[in-house]
Amino acid sequence: MSGVLTPEGATPGSPGALERVSRRFKLVWSELGVGPHRLQLPELADPSAYIDERISQGHYGLTELPYWTKLWPAAMVLAQFALRLHKGEGPVLELGAGLGLPALVAAAGGRPVVITDLDPDALEFARAAAEKNGLGDLVEVSSLDWEAPDRELGVFSTILGAEVLYHPPIYPTLVGLLGRLLAPGGTAFISHQERPFAIAFFDLAQERFTVRRTTSRIGGGDEDEPVMVYLYALTAKQAA
Repeated sequence: MSGVLTPEGATPGSPGALERVSRRFKLVWSELGVGPHRLQLPELADPSAYIDERISQGHYGLTELPYWTKLWPAAMVLAQFALRLHKGEGPVLELGAGLGLPALVAAAGGRPVVITDLDPDALEFARAAAEKNGLGDLVEVSSLDWEAPDRELGVFSTILGAEVLYHPPIYPTLVGLLGRLLAPGGTAFISHQERPFAIAFFDLAQERFTVRRTTSRIGGGDEDEPVMVYLYALTAKQAA
């Protein structure tokens, strides 16, 4: 993704994204309440048309659809958890962030965050949301290729990821990435909607991390039926 620029010639996710996406897309702004915070998120007025266009242009394969265009129940659960993150404990990293709601909640609470994704438009929307909510000074937005992470990214004591387990072939890569980006004793919080195949990720992860799980039921699935969301905490094991 290195060298990719927006149609305006800017680096995806760089300052000014709010103006850029407002010019490029017809948007609908949704206001969400998460604890004491009222946040506005940009959504595509016609996401189906956007997806069809991107597929026709060859930007996506069957396993690379722009899932970031939807706010998933697991992101809401992780955003609620982000309310617990304390100010002054170093930056938070969000992986595969899409619209970046969990990281934005952490930023609204005073914690600096780094929002990452690989899709250039997702980076633009996440940065636009940060600017719309007056959080630009606390939010950095950056492209991240899980198979080739930038060594300058550093390590983090807290990593967030909502709905990053939808494609099992990436599980070994994600385990390796977490091992590389988590600071000693750090914890990654991974949320996902109930999917039986996702257990394979945690079978791999438990070799390197201590794994804990909580469950929540939340509305927002098909026909507004409540869905089960799992929130896992993966803490890096201390070297023997």
